[in-house]
Amino acid sequence: MIYLYPANKMENLLVLLDKIQQLSPLPVFTQETIVVQNPGMQHWLNLSLANQRGISMNVRYALPAQFLWKLLRKLASEEEVPEQSPYSREVLSWRIFALLAEKNVVKDDDFLPATQYWRGKNNQEANQEQATFKRYQLACQLADLYEQYLIFRPEWIDAWHRGELSLEPGQDSELNSQAKWQGKLWQLLSKEQAYNPVSLMKQAIANIEKYLDFLPPRISFFGINAMAPMWLEFIHEL
Repeated sequence: MIYLYPANKMENLLVLLDKIQQLSPLPVFTQETIVVQNPGMQHWLNLSLANQRGISMNVRYALPAQFLWKLLRKLASEEEVPEQSPYSREVLSWRIFALLAEKNVVKDDDFLPATQYWRGKNNQEANQEQATFKRYQLACQLADLYEQYLIFRPEWIDAWHRGELSLEPGQDSELNSQAKWQGKLWQLLSKEQAYNPVSLMKQAIANIEKYLDFLPPRISFFGINAMAPMWLEFIHEL
């Protein structure tokens, strides 16, 4: 069951978390799992709990994307799903960087907006060093964008997997044009290593009952203002 405790001050959330842990203590050797937004929040929370109790120990802190990916991997299939997501921002940027320079991409008119950005409007590399830097810059931006799509627009990713490259009918033509080449680039990425967040999550949910022993006895999400519907659905099933 999900219990939601809203507050507009972190100090109030801290008091609530401390009280919950006192009223519903876990076994002494069981690790408490707390998911936080960033490392700074982890540091503040750990120090604050230590100040209130005199000590803070046996607490596992995790960031949302890393924690949920590892949990998905454990529930879906550790053999089929890699330990580090090939679609994490750090890995994805280098994969996109390489794909943008491939001949079939450079010569494809659908990729013209992206290609002209890093090669120039005449589609010629006037300055190779500058072009390489701009291609890397674009790859990093796209990696960040795709990471957001995976979390907040999984239905777009799912549609691209099915070969549907346009967005919903009636959408702006410029937006559909952008979606087309982004969808084609995603198809090239998934051709190298398939990944569909929707199907992966369904597989993980189907295995929850089978792997109950792998789940933490309690998961606390602390100070996170918003979460994607896909992850909320997964947490609800947990």
